[in-house]
Amino acid sequence: MIGKDSPKIPKSKKSITLEKEIETKVRKIQARLIEKTDQSWSISMVLNMLVTGGLAHTKKMSKADWQKVRTMVEQKAVSFDDSMITDFVKKIGEE
Repeated sequence: MIGKDSPKIPKSKKSITLEKEIETKVRKIQARLIEKTDQSWSISMVLNMLVTGGLAHTKKMSKADWQKVRTMVEQKAVSFDDSMITDFVKKIGEE
């Protein structure tokens, strides 16, 4: 987490629309983070973490990985399993 002495990062307000399936998954992650860490997690914080993690991971993604993402977006069918979310929450809880 960011400490009191960390430099402030300027924020910009943007409005986005999430597909219902994605919103449901993000809210599940948010609920688990709140439960596991006993802290408040805004939906924007969760989304920022997911986007940041995704951007950091893009260099490690193969062409096949990108095709899977594209297919999910085109078909509007996001298929995350619960173990993926659980592993994500565990990793965050360890830090």
